[in-house]
Amino acid sequence: MVTPTPPSGAEYSPDSEGWSPIDESGDFFEAWEALLNHIQSAALSKNNEVSLAALKSFQEILQIVTPLKDSDKAGDALTAMGVPPVLIDPLSASGPGRPLVRSDSLVERLTRYNGAELQVPPPGEESALDDLTLWWSAWNTWYRTGTESTRPPIAPMEKLSFIPCQPFLTALIQIFPALYQHIKANFSMEDLKKLGVILHGAVSVPISSEASPFILPSYTEATLTSLQEAVLVALDVLQKAICVGPENLQVMYPAIFEQLLLFVEFSCKPPQYGRMETKHVANAKYNQVGSRTDSAVNAEWVALNYVPFAERSLEVLVDLYQKTACHKAVISEKVLQNIIKTLRTPLGLKYACPSESTWKLTVSSLLKVLSIGLPVARQHASSGTFDTMWPELANAFEDFLFTKSTPPDNLSIQEFQKNEAIDVEVVQLISTEILPFANFIPKDFVGQIMAMLNKGSIHSQSPSFTEAEIDVRMREEFSKVCFETLLQFSFSNKVSTPQEGYISRMALSVLLKRSQDVLRRYVEDEQLSGRCPLPRQQVTEIIFVLKAISTLMDSLKKTHPENVDGNTWAQVIALYPTLVECVTCSSSEVSSALREALGPFKDFMQPPVSKVQNGES
Repeated sequence: MVTPTPPSGAEYSPDSEGWSPIDESGDFFEAWEALLNHIQSAALSKNNEVSLAALKSFQEILQIVTPLKDSDKAGDALTAMGVPPVLIDPLSASGPGRPLVRSDSLVERLTRYNGAELQVPPPGEESALDDLTLWWSAWNTWYRTGTESTRPPIAPMEKLSFIPCQPFLTALIQIFPALYQHIKANFSMEDLKKLGVILHGAVSVPISSEASPFILPSYTEATLTSLQEAVLVALDVLQKAICVGPENLQVMYPAIFEQLLLFVEFSCKPPQYGRMETKHVANAKYNQVGSRTDSAVNAEWVALNYVPFAERSLEVLVDLYQKTACHKAVISEKVLQNIIKTLRTPLGLKYACPSESTWKLTVSSLLKVLSIGLPVARQHASSGTFDTMWPELANAFEDFLFTKSTPPDNLSIQEFQKNEAIDVEVVQLISTEILPFANFIPKDFVGQIMAMLNKGSIHSQSPSFTEAEIDVRMREEFSKVCFETLLQFSFSNKVSTPQEGYISRMALSVLLKRSQDVLRRYVEDEQLSGRCPLPRQQVTEIIFVLKAISTLMDSLKKTHPENVDGNTWAQVIALYPTLVECVTCSSSEVSSALREALGPFKDFMQPPVSKVQNGES
């Protein structure tokens, strides 16, 4: 029997008299949903070729022209998708010869997909709502596929567990930018959270050890994988849409920052995919080698090198913050505090980071963020929004400048000096962006900074270096900058509040007392040691203190006498007798530093100029 050719916009029912009209408002959506269900089923197949082909089909339908009410155009669109004119489960038909009629309205269907109440469109704009219904159905299919495919196994790795391949995950994430263009008008914070779960899950999936040579970058390279690139592209699409979108969209900025910060954490703490055992690979540039257990060495799965991805995420984050630091949502959601809190980990680890490049990028990123964020924090000092940020920042400075990690043994003197220059940059930021604005900063925070500078001014590295390296590796330049900054603030002509003056005098007093104690201990130990030389560490300490005193005397000469209180003058003058006692030292290095410290005292062998009137004191 030959089936007659159907007229346009009709369906055939063998139990009826012939062709009957299609209810486009029902049948097309049924066909669309059926197509998406088939794609989802195929995408979740455990056959890599089938699942990847399904995603490619998904990508293709996102490029088609949206079906219109016109039946010919609707039929052409279906044909373009490779879908039969009518794709309805026979068991769901309303009856012989009758088309399926949907009882729910377009608004109800869209609400079911999007989870939000939408306003009924005015007459003539129903086709736009039809389109939106289609694309939200596609979004739900993508979300379900992503959730199922990136969910880690609950129990330890089982032989039957299926782990998606990297090409599949890459294709999955690459679908989002095209899909987002269709749903961005109603894309909500809840949808953004769903997206974040899938992005995080996708980049956490390990690679089969058999496929790793073909997917991982070569040993000498440090580049992102295609999947990692796709994840950052997806966030970039969102970021740009929020930037040019209405004000209500811009409340999503903090969520974008939160997602990027999660990726930044991967630099020091790679994500774990469930309880799977994975082995880690080393990278020549980043030197990232994961810890291996006996059971993990023979693991069938390889964890990615996340350092390049984390560092790229940090660069994206800094760029975004520089553009949005003044936005209301970024301020109210304490994005600056969250950034500082996340960066504390690599800052504190410093030399212990899996990659040397990580802590260097982190500190440069922090300086960029603070140069933008600190002025914003000062502007909103009265609101209390940034009150909890200051302690976090003080701890970050402390963790980095006085790290518990030690430089590697093979670090050259030149590299050590470059690293010290980075420490100096942090102190210079404190000098230019924090101390001059003490009136707008909590008193406790300023006190922590002053104590930190005091500590840094006579801080020295571990005495494990050779004598030839000790002068260079004791961070002398860093200590000098700390001391000079401390003095600059202590004797500043711009001190305008009792708070500033009190903290400055207190810090300087502690510094002078500490120097006095070091000098006295050295004199006593020198006398008791006889002809035996003192430990190298103690000699280094006294040399540094003598240099610090020389710097102090030079700073006092540049300071107006009225800016120095009587107690400080008394402590400075009290150093002189102790310095004189050191002249009997046997070390030529100490003698040289002692001469530099005693020399400036000649300028103070008379009353300060401001106290002399008409030639009489």
